[in-house]
Amino acid sequence: MRAAVIDVGSNSVRLLLMERMDPDGAMGERIVTVTGLRRGAGTGGRITDDALRRLDACLADYAARIAAVGSPPVAAVGTAAVREAPNRASIQAIARRRLRADLDVIDGRREAALSFAGARLVLPPSGGPCRMIDIGGGSTEVVAGDADGPRTSVSLALGVNRQGDGITGDPPGSREVQAIADEARDMVGAATRSFGSAGPLVGVAGTVTTVAAVMRGGYDPVAIHGMRVGRGDVEATLTRLAGCGHAERARTPGLHPDRVNVIVPGLAILAGAMDALGDREIIVSERDILDGIALSLGG
Repeated sequence: MRAAVIDVGSNSVRLLLMERMDPDGAMGERIVTVTGLRRGAGTGGRITDDALRRLDACLADYAARIAAVGSPPVAAVGTAAVREAPNRASIQAIARRRLRADLDVIDGRREAALSFAGARLVLPPSGGPCRMIDIGGGSTEVVAGDADGPRTSVSLALGVNRQGDGITGDPPGSREVQAIADEARDMVGAATRSFGSAGPLVGVAGTVTTVAAVMRGGYDPVAIHGMRVGRGDVEATLTRLAGCGHAERARTPGLHPDRVNVIVPGLAILAGAMDALGDREIIVSERDILDGIALSLGG
């Protein structure tokens, strides 16, 4: 089944031009655009006019790409930033105008389930239980389950934009960074007490793939898919990137320019979450919510 799958997230908007579904995930071109949709939203969650303009430009580009491959059916979902926004109707109107399709605003539980379905593709099909973490721009999902699907999940108000908005220094102050890690540890710990520790921890989305790319000195999705990243690796990378200013950080091999501003809060969240979950390593998965959406289409 061919389809155009879109995830409108709090930090980035992603497009999968799916050609087919293979056992190890959806096959097709993947495009990521950092729009910073939640940037500047504040506690009220209202999406700014500038962010709406960035989203409009992104979806106009995606619409052209979709048309160029024959206009397959579009499946688009909106996550934390969209569902929390008091002006979500404006976001949905942009999606409808540009994509000629409705934007399905999913709740945290559905988001967690779709991410988990995609993330598990990094493990053997007959694998046992595992846990997954998906650190987004406005929320973090943690799921425990197995090959039959999620058993339990939480969606937390913890994200690279949400917490990153509190960082004011350049380079970031050590107290600011530690405060994010402590908040993540406390929130994840309190929310996952009943999860247990069975099976490996799988990580999806930009923070986890970026730490792997920085460790390798460059981004290669094939090479980092299935890569194991230790808790010490996370700490070392966080210390290195938090210890330099924006300009120096931007020169880091493997760090995409669009992630220079959000990688430090992302790594602080990851460090705190791994401590709360009691995991010394995390398995990187390049299969994520896009693959979960694709699987739900029956393709």
